Amino acid sequence: MPRRERDLPLRVERPSLTNALAVFALVTGLPGAAGATQPNADLVCEAPAAALDKYHLLRALSLDLRGELPSEVEYAALDEVDGDEVPEALVDDWLASDAFVERAVRLHRDLLWNSLDNVTLVNPRGIIRQTGGVWYRSGTQAIFYRGGNVRCSDAPAEYADDGTVVAWPQPDGTRREGWVELAPFWAPATLIKACAFDAQDAALSPSGTTCASNAGLSDADCGCGPALRNCMPTGAANQTITRAMGEDLERRVRDVIAGDGSYLELFTSRTAWVNGPLVHYWRHLRAFPRMTMDPAPLEVDRLPDLTWEQADTWVPVEMGPEQAGLLTSPAYLLRFQTNRARANRFYNAFLCQPFNAPSGGLPVASAAAQVEPDLQVRDGCDYCHAVLEPAAAHWGRWGERGATFLSPETTPAFDPSCELCATTGIPCSSRCRTFYVTDVLDDKAEPYVGWMNAYLFRRPEHEAFVEDGPTYLVYKTVVDGRFPACVARTAAERLLGRDVAADEQPWLDGLAQRFVASGYRYRDVVRAVVMNPAYRRVR
Repeated sequence: MPRRERDLPLRVERPSLTNALAVFALVTGLPGAAGATQPNADLVCEAPAAALDKYHLLRALSLDLRGELPSEVEYAALDEVDGDEVPEALVDDWLASDAFVERAVRLHRDLLWNSLDNVTLVNPRGIIRQTGGVWYRSGTQAIFYRGGNVRCSDAPAEYADDGTVVAWPQPDGTRREGWVELAPFWAPATLIKACAFDAQDAALSPSGTTCASNAGLSDADCGCGPALRNCMPTGAANQTITRAMGEDLERRVRDVIAGDGSYLELFTSRTAWVNGPLVHYWRHLRAFPRMTMDPAPLEVDRLPDLTWEQADTWVPVEMGPEQAGLLTSPAYLLRFQTNRARANRFYNAFLCQPFNAPSGGLPVASAAAQVEPDLQVRDGCDYCHAVLEPAAAHWGRWGERGATFLSPETTPAFDPSCELCATTGIPCSSRCRTFYVTDVLDDKAEPYVGWMNAYLFRRPEHEAFVEDGPTYLVYKTVVDGRFPACVARTAAERLLGRDVAADEQPWLDGLAQRFVASGYRYRDVVRAVVMNPAYRRVR
């Protein structure tokens, strides 16, 4: 059957090369085409100047230092300035502004990745939820209380003469109690209905269990405590706490930049910030962790008297002498939950030394490499881990997947009881299984049984790093120049909007030296960058 005309391909006439060149010359105004003109020449943008004029420079400075455009008044004031410069006094005013502090905080938010929205803090058994207008705990707790994963009855609770909750047998074999009305800690001005078993507020169960502890989750005579304070409500409560932890980190940055103090205080200061939700978490919810948060990394008894509703009230608190500023803040430790991840982020953000595979990729693993447990010497892995493992040891006294500090008094480097359980078949405690080497699959790991995990495969010259902590790592890299050089590079590249070129390395070296000479003042680095001619060149 012949193809219909509409099915035939369209025929496209290709212009000759001569015609194409003529059209191109006409449009671009190149010589060689008779009468070649550019009819829309007045609409074509001019080639950029070699450097920003003072008005464009004012705009760039305002955006970089304040995050906003200059005002009409500021533009008009520049008209009165002779020459093509922005007054240094104006730059200094902007550097001293609160807006500049917030720009610095934003930069460090990018460096530290302090979002914890995906971190769940409380054991699922400690979560209380609402169904049909009644609050209760489901899952294991419901089975403890009622013999099944069911809610209580929608009726007022009844109590026996001895004060125990009355539960009524149900056709499905469960037993269900009623509810009580109470004012929960997260909304103290309102009354809610809570299942009576979950609303129990005893400090101790009849068997002697401390209800405000992880053991209380396995005792049917323990509830959520007064005002349900020992349970986490579903919804935004978890995120309220994790975002407050992130805000604590940002407030630490804000304090140092606003006070124009030494940048090193970010890694040495013991000052942290808490608000109402954080105080409530440390006092009442950390004992039911999904992460390792107990013992708390601060003195809970000395926390300010804040309630959950005081989310906008922030109070500074002093933490222990072992603290290393941002690097041991709850937000940092929870965002990077392994010691390798913590060291890796520090190397990336503050030493400009990412752990990347070598050019050409990793070699194919040999049979020996496939069974080598020590990554510091395993072929291929050693390229990064020979440096990463010793660096990670600096966080050895902070629990992984948590934010607790492992004190030498309570968690010695070697624990004979953990060695005993690991070598005799006696069940090891949760503490031994979590923080010590107890389960080895290779003869090479056997000498480390009973030692803290941070000592596994640690060389003798690196063992001290566990006790030295992250602050010592910061000081080492300050002395060898990597830390100030990276801070200078990060500030310069952010403000220039590009990587520093190879021929600009001497300038960058001088910038790092100036940073050190200034007493590690971050403002001084930023000022030196924006006053350099390189900043004024079109980016």
